[in-house]
Amino acid sequence: MGSKYEISIIIINYNGKRFIDPLFQSLQKMHTGGLRYEIIVVNNGDEDQSIAYLKETYGSMEQLKVVEAGGNLGYAGGNNLGVRHAKGEYLVFLNNDTAVDADWLVNLYQFMKKRPACGMANAKLLFYYDFLSIRFTTTDKVFLSKKFRINGKEYIVQAKFCKNLLYEQGRLVCFGHSEIAVPLLDGCCDTVIECFCIDAFGQENTLVCCGKKETLCRGSHAVVQVTGSEAGKLRYSLVQNAGNALNSRYDGYDIGFGERDCRKYEKPYELVGGCGACIMMRKEDFEACGRFDERFFMYYEDMDLSFRLKKLGKTIMFCPTAVVRHFHTGSSGEWSPFFCYQVSRNKLLFVWKNISKWKFGYYLVRQMLLAVVKRNREQLRGCLDAVRMVGMGKSVSYVKNHRECV
Repeated sequence: MGSKYEISIIIINYNGKRFIDPLFQSLQKMHTGGLRYEIIVVNNGDEDQSIAYLKETYGSMEQLKVVEAGGNLGYAGGNNLGVRHAKGEYLVFLNNDTAVDADWLVNLYQFMKKRPACGMANAKLLFYYDFLSIRFTTTDKVFLSKKFRINGKEYIVQAKFCKNLLYEQGRLVCFGHSEIAVPLLDGCCDTVIECFCIDAFGQENTLVCCGKKETLCRGSHAVVQVTGSEAGKLRYSLVQNAGNALNSRYDGYDIGFGERDCRKYEKPYELVGGCGACIMMRKEDFEACGRFDERFFMYYEDMDLSFRLKKLGKTIMFCPTAVVRHFHTGSSGEWSPFFCYQVSRNKLLFVWKNISKWKFGYYLVRQMLLAVVKRNREQLRGCLDAVRMVGMGKSVSYVKNHRECV
């Protein structure tokens, strides 16, 4: 008996009300090409009443099914629960802090159908907004406040959107080769960008955006006005993920992170691992390689799954025509205590399972020393819990800054 659907799209919700409209409005606009699909939302927690809002606003979508987890099962456990309710031949694991392009699903499905050896297809993940570039002219340096205003809205410049500058506490130190990517928060329309110059040294200190120059001096308030037409011509997209990879120390990273979307990311290529923010797999392959290991909870679970999938003789591919916009770290802040704990612990668990026990010992000592030097208690706690997991068989979870051993 065949599957009821070609595709099951599985989405984890954890207090994600602010992401519901961008995602589900994009899902409603998809070109499906006659594909039969279902959308399974697994509720890991909704103190913000996100599930009530989802049902009220999008409950008329006949493809939608909500599954209650009864607690926060994490990314791994939540997706495994979603798969137990899935009736599709193919599975798509999609982050809730995303919005999909109209042809995303059809392109991802056709990509895999044409490649029987492909066990996992990774979509092209772009940062949610398009960007305009700000550059500087100076013979020395310029100090800017991190607080910009875009069409009257306060915006804190993020380090990941800066190049060749010093990202210091409370200020940006910019040089003649510095660049800041400023998001078009309101889309491609008339845009006013405002920034405050704390101090400036040298000569000819200017800010340049879309060919327009503003002089910078101590205490000055620079304002750049860009028309919608100008923004449409000069905007660009930045890659958030074009597949997962590992460096020589087994740290996971996003291929293409922060690069402009260009020809390099218009062709398929084989990957070390897929990014759990948006991957497609055959359900039978997912089951055959043992599902997500729920001990990971969140982070490295996709790389661990990728390694087990490859042991089945399957390849993992980047699909450039399946485009997804991603807010990035919507559920957990970068370098938050939770993030530091999970990454520290899960890297060690990944190395133990997939690389070698000797490497586990080496990186355990290395990470613990770094945690002590940096006085990072959560990173140290993650190391100790990794030992409990692999050496003592404990099931360890992170809950509100304390540890629970079951």
